[in-house]
Amino acid sequence: MPAGRDAPQVRGSLPAGKLCNRNDRLTEGDGKAILVRRGRLHHAVPVQCLQHLESTAIQVMLAKKPVKILAAYLSPTRSLIASDLSAWLGGGLPVLMAGDLNAKHVEWNSSLITKRHILA
Repeated sequence: MPAGRDAPQVRGSLPAGKLCNRNDRLTEGDGKAILVRRGRLHHAVPVQCLQHLESTAIQVMLAKKPVKILAAYLSPTRSLIASDLSAWLGGGLPVLMAGDLNAKHVEWNSSLITKRHILA
């Protein structure tokens, strides 16, 4: 999808003044999305060579400097691997990542602890 265009299949409605950059799974119907304030210059950034992570990314200017913003998902059946993190961080830009990595810990009010902090 071209950068900054409203996604045609957004469920429900977008908040006023927002654009959606999204990356859906072809078979499962879910995906990752990043909402951007209308008028904020941004463009989609490919994140290549991911093995376990699913991601969509954009680049925006913050304080007159480029920043890569990533929305991510890691299945609970997959491990977090160093090569995926290297692919995210490649390009030399500061990175802001948010998403669901299926990490659980008692400090986050979970009754489980996963080992998502350990790279495979």
